[in-house]
Amino acid sequence: MSENVIRLHKCVLAGVLDSSILSAVQVDATALQECEVLDFKQQAPTTDLEYAKTARDLVALHNSYGGFLVFGVREIERDRAFELIGVVPGSVQIGKLRDLARAYTGSELRIQASSKVLDGKCLEIVWIAKRSVGESPVKFTKNGPEEKPGKLCFKRGDVVFRRIESNAVAQLPDDYDFLYSPRRPPSIELSATDFSDEDPLEHNLPDRVLVCSKFVGRREVLGDLWTWLADDFSRVRLIAGEGGLGKTSLAYRFAEEVASRRVKPFEQVVWLTAKKRQFIPAEDAHRENYHTNFEDANSLLKAIATAHGCVDSDFEGLDARELLQLALESCSTIPSFLVIDDVDSLTPEDQQRALELGMRTPAKTKMLLTTRVNFSYSPDNVLKLDGLESDEFKEYVKVVRDRYCLPAVKDSKIEHLREVSGGSPLFTDSLLRLERRGLTLDQAINQWRGEKGLEARKAALQREIQQLSREAKRTLYVISHVKSASYVELLRILDYAEQTLGDALQELAGLFLVSAPSIGREARYTVEPNTGLLVLELAQSLGIDHAALVGAAKRARTDAVGLSIQKRSGIVGLAIAQAIAFLKEDDPKAALEAVVSADKQLTKPNADLLLAIGRFSLKQRPPLRDQASKAFTESYVLGQRKQLLFELWFEAEYGRGSLESALEVTKKAIDHDVGDVYRWYEKSAQIHVALARRSDSRVSIDSAIREVDLAVSDLRRAKDLCSGDLQYRQMDQLLGQAMSLRSQLAAGS
Repeated sequence: MSENVIRLHKCVLAGVLDSSILSAVQVDATALQECEVLDFKQQAPTTDLEYAKTARDLVALHNSYGGFLVFGVREIERDRAFELIGVVPGSVQIGKLRDLARAYTGSELRIQASSKVLDGKCLEIVWIAKRSVGESPVKFTKNGPEEKPGKLCFKRGDVVFRRIESNAVAQLPDDYDFLYSPRRPPSIELSATDFSDEDPLEHNLPDRVLVCSKFVGRREVLGDLWTWLADDFSRVRLIAGEGGLGKTSLAYRFAEEVASRRVKPFEQVVWLTAKKRQFIPAEDAHRENYHTNFEDANSLLKAIATAHGCVDSDFEGLDARELLQLALESCSTIPSFLVIDDVDSLTPEDQQRALELGMRTPAKTKMLLTTRVNFSYSPDNVLKLDGLESDEFKEYVKVVRDRYCLPAVKDSKIEHLREVSGGSPLFTDSLLRLERRGLTLDQAINQWRGEKGLEARKAALQREIQQLSREAKRTLYVISHVKSASYVELLRILDYAEQTLGDALQELAGLFLVSAPSIGREARYTVEPNTGLLVLELAQSLGIDHAALVGAAKRARTDAVGLSIQKRSGIVGLAIAQAIAFLKEDDPKAALEAVVSADKQLTKPNADLLLAIGRFSLKQRPPLRDQASKAFTESYVLGQRKQLLFELWFEAEYGRGSLESALEVTKKAIDHDVGDVYRWYEKSAQIHVALARRSDSRVSIDSAIREVDLAVSDLRRAKDLCSGDLQYRQMDQLLGQAMSLRSQLAAGS
């Protein structure tokens, strides 16, 4: 059956159902079952209700993988055995089905009909195309007819999809996770069709490690956000909750998924934060910080307009109302997903202006805001965030304890920890840092309770820092100040010998005070955001030349010829924007020339620009995969860790036939926890299968079997990281295919 499913998915792609697949039923009634792309019907529809139900089935297939309805097949044993009985030729009115689908959904769907005669029996086959990647799921815009009194065939607003061999209405987070995924057919065979031709959404999201290096839980909340995204009548959503609950992390995770899944109609994801005034839970107050995008309503409106193409001269002489109008007009030019982080950093009056902006957002723009309080939004527009639920909290505690090399604890102890911390990720991390200092968990809980949590963390951190060498203190302060620094940048700022810096980094890594990649020139070092803020607050007590270090950091981030980082970023941003414009005009050659020319203007290579060079090299006709591979490698060495890099890098290596290099990319993506890690394990398994199938004299049966065993191991790891029935079912299908291949190889040995 597994092989039939693969063949059926290929048929869906072609739009033609292979007769040999159906004819197998004539020999063995159990040879073919219904699945995610195949639905059997005994009779053709005749009444309006039956046609409405058929239209519902087609919409469900369209929202999932596309597929076939086959009329003239009778079920003789539930979900197991079928027989061909045939229907009257031409009995399905395809025009009526198209009209009903359009009337009930407001969408034009690609539907085709054909007939096949097998053993004298006519089968009517209706095919519907798969919904394009990034397109919003098709929903019903009006109620369907009644199946029986009080029960409608479908309701207005319903999103139906194919859940394996039956239809379902999307309600659970896993449902929307599937609907907004690429929905690739389950196959251990990797092909060019696995790579999307769609351009990625442009975005300015900060490095993940600066916001949420490891996101855990919140599946129900993410499901709510996907539901909101599919709601055409709701353009703004507010994530509200107390400090430390992970509002910013949640917004970042969702924005990251919107960008990586290329959700339409958005053309870009814009991230704006008011980090100049950062909320500190232990102090119940705000204090100054770095890297702000806006500080009041006017600067927020300017930042939004700038993200949509406006320049400084456009703002001259505008009052507050005119700035609002310009921001709204600019949003209408480029459909965008906007994230406005830390809105509560604004004054109450400016928060109201942000509220007005959200309520007047153009139709193809969505706005997600985060705040500690709900400032007059309707409850329907507010997502109230509480502490992590019990299961998700256990998962989070396990992740943190593994990171700090703390021993496992009983579930009852974790539940007690949840009660004490209120399920807050930030508070829990602070508490477990106390345990990392040598206290027992009970002692850490008592101390945390007695000293207001983060105050206890601050005191413990101060004790940790005082035990550090001066070189380690200076290194920690610099990383906390710049938030992310390469090995070479640290050498320049600190003016240390490589041995001295290496020793300092090892000292800090041993205490989990900084990230711990392998020491090397390509490594980038970061500090957990909350720890970094506390280090900066403790600067006066460190006994180091912190003011001089700030100056050195500023000087180090300037090119030798005096080209500032801001200027360099401007050159890079403009070049990439020009390249994208050329690409939209179907001129990939000019797009590549734009970024290559910008690269020549810089005295030092830029990771973002190298990523763009690789990206547009793949857009050439034919693709310049070797050039792309070189650019991606250099970008990675410079610290680039965007998900897009790994996706395109993998595509380049696989496309040029370098399977071992493609495998190495998957390992790097897994090591850096890029996107949905289980997908990278799946890609790794596919490469191992490709290596097993590689037909040359170097590959023996034994080595091929070893490669398949590695694929099976990867798929099992992927399954462990999956969530929801749909993901588990797909992974089981892949495991079945891999085991079948292993059996075939073993039989031929």
